[in-house]
Amino acid sequence: MRKYNTIISLVLIAIGAMGIYMALNFEARGGNVGDPGAAFWPILLCCGLIFTSALLLVQTMIEGKKAAGPEEPLIDYRSAGVHCVFIIFGIMIGYAILLYYFGFIIATLVFVVCTMLAMGERRPLWLGLTTVGITGFIYVLFALIMNVVLPKGILLQ
Repeated sequence: MRKYNTIISLVLIAIGAMGIYMALNFEARGGNVGDPGAAFWPILLCCGLIFTSALLLVQTMIEGKKAAGPEEPLIDYRSAGVHCVFIIFGIMIGYAILLYYFGFIIATLVFVVCTMLAMGERRPLWLGLTTVGITGFIYVLFALIMNVVLPKGILLQ
């Protein structure tokens, strides 16, 4: 695991650095006082990525000095938890496809139900209330409060 942690840390530090470099070329700035510009959040997130990756790298180096023996595999690919991860990954790909064709509301309703079913929830009342609650909350927050245009889907335009 030490080898993989080191590799992923270095790769993510490089991705964060490239993200900061790309964000520095953003020219869009709002005319409002106090507007940090379009590059603020990407740079902040990339700095967080670099920071957490560096922490993982340091932790891996410290742990590597403590235990120099052979490593045993940490993941059992036949376990139910790993299968659930693969199922949810498939659901996320399906969500991206539904989002493109049917838009945010329909895709999110289907996504939340499928994810809850994959996680083992079977009570219809909880499925319905959670699905409508999550989708409604996101819609109100982004579309109504922050005036963000949510995807409509190419079939529903």
